[in-house]
Amino acid sequence: RTENEMPAIHIEVEEALAEGVKIEFLTNISSVDKDSNGRLKLQMIKYKLGEADDSGRKKPIPIEGSEYEIIADKVFAAIGQTHDDFVFSGKKVRTNQGKISYDASIPVFNAGDMAWGGTVTEAIGSGNKVAEEVHAFLRHQPYSHDEHMSEVVLPTDLNEVYYLPTPRIDNEYYHAKDFYNDFTEVVKPLTKEQIINEGHRCLSCGECFTCGNCFNFCPDAAISYDENGRLRINYDYCKGCGICVQECPSSAIDFKLIVQN
Repeated sequence: RTENEMPAIHIEVEEALAEGVKIEFLTNISSVDKDSNGRLKLQMIKYKLGEADDSGRKKPIPIEGSEYEIIADKVFAAIGQTHDDFVFSGKKVRTNQGKISYDASIPVFNAGDMAWGGTVTEAIGSGNKVAEEVHAFLRHQPYSHDEHMSEVVLPTDLNEVYYLPTPRIDNEYYHAKDFYNDFTEVVKPLTKEQIINEGHRCLSCGECFTCGNCFNFCPDAAISYDENGRLRINYDYCKGCGICVQECPSSAIDFKLIVQN
């Protein structure tokens, strides 16, 4: 495929090109042999893009008569990874998330790359969920894989008037002149001050950070601070005007009509 169809992260492609990596697009290896000198001989073939497949990417089609050879000293195969069935003694097992059906002396729980995708966020989420399932299992409690997503605050719910535009702090990059001998860390870490400044960029979506807007704007003085510095609403004085909801930067206050019998 071409660069547009590559599943790799775009910045990693740019970094590879910057290091002098030559990428042969629309090309594949049809066979690997050895020549008379013991070197590796790669039979290559060119491709063209056809119709899109189930993944939405255009399917590569081999071009007849486009074969050629490449002589190489070493070949590193990096065409993706999958889990090794040795953990299941070679048996084909449906590796779904959580407790799986497997004939073993102890229960087997599955998580991570074997259950979900191969990203860090998916691995963390999968690990958290399987930990909850194991916790319930050890206490002989029922566990459900059903998702119960709480209501979230969307960007459109925020009052952006009260936020100052603050750009994200990007990591500095170390550009080596000699990538073959210089193994200095390419992506530099943030400083302590930069990390603190990044934390200050948090919008506190759905969380009260005691900015005091509701206290200042309430026309009926129905909002006050308690002994712990938290803002409280006195519903005996609140008339339900909704000004506090409108002026809350982080959408921490919701306005609902409750009908009592």
